[in-house]
Amino acid sequence: MRSALFEMSENNLSGYSPLPPEEQNMPAVTGPQLDLISSLIYRKFGICMGKDKYERLALKLADMIHRGFCPDMDELCARLSAGDARCYEQVAGFVTTCHTYFFRESEHFKVLASDIRKQRRGGTLIWCAACSTGEEPYSLAMSLLDEGISDFHIVASDVNRTVLEDFNRGVYHEGRFVRTDDAERRRYFTPAGDGFWRIDGSLRKYVSIKNLNLMDTVRFPRPFDYVFCRNVFIYFDDGSRAAALANITANMKPGGLLFIGRSEVLLTEPEHLRKAGCSVYCRTA
Repeated sequence: MRSALFEMSENNLSGYSPLPPEEQNMPAVTGPQLDLISSLIYRKFGICMGKDKYERLALKLADMIHRGFCPDMDELCARLSAGDARCYEQVAGFVTTCHTYFFRESEHFKVLASDIRKQRRGGTLIWCAACSTGEEPYSLAMSLLDEGISDFHIVASDVNRTVLEDFNRGVYHEGRFVRTDDAERRRYFTPAGDGFWRIDGSLRKYVSIKNLNLMDTVRFPRPFDYVFCRNVFIYFDDGSRAAALANITANMKPGGLLFIGRSEVLLTEPEHLRKAGCSVYCRTA
């Protein structure tokens, strides 16, 4: 059933016409506002919020206003148009998806451990881009330690400061451990009460956290041996994908591996990358 936030209208160029706020107890959002905000989100983050996603976007923005992050939709549009950094951070926290769990698509972790041994790499440097609340980088760390590999460091980045704050707290609900056996959980976590578990300090030391937008040009002090950027490209169009990949490959060592999500397909082989396996690409010279 369509949300009560807006109705279809042939006269609305964006395809939606908002209901009066008093009828749905949430801030109304107009078609032109959705057009503007979706274009600004794309320009800033590379995330495509086309008209087929306007219903979801409108609900997210209305929730943001309802929770007091901004007085109203007009003010939100004005702040974003003016380039308000804090406002963009808040919008990122509402429109980006954070559904994840430990050991998601864990077959990649076996490929990683095998390649580290094959290359006999010491001081392995790994970048987890779009790390969300930290389940992926911590899963990587646990997997490598379980394989007897301890000479590594993981840089975990995300555009969403809110999820990075949760990441830094390191406390996770038991629902995030659906793919984690009990022994593994007790090895690296301690109970925090009410079904929550706290990451052990011995694991934290392998991971550093960075707020980073894949659309911004960035150069790290050292190139990475491995990059995990999984289930991110599905939200990008060709232009955003190319920009993100250019940033990633510029920070990879030749021969380094890039891991993408299993559901993602790069229709054309990106520059400086060649396919090296299922959802795995190798950085060429």
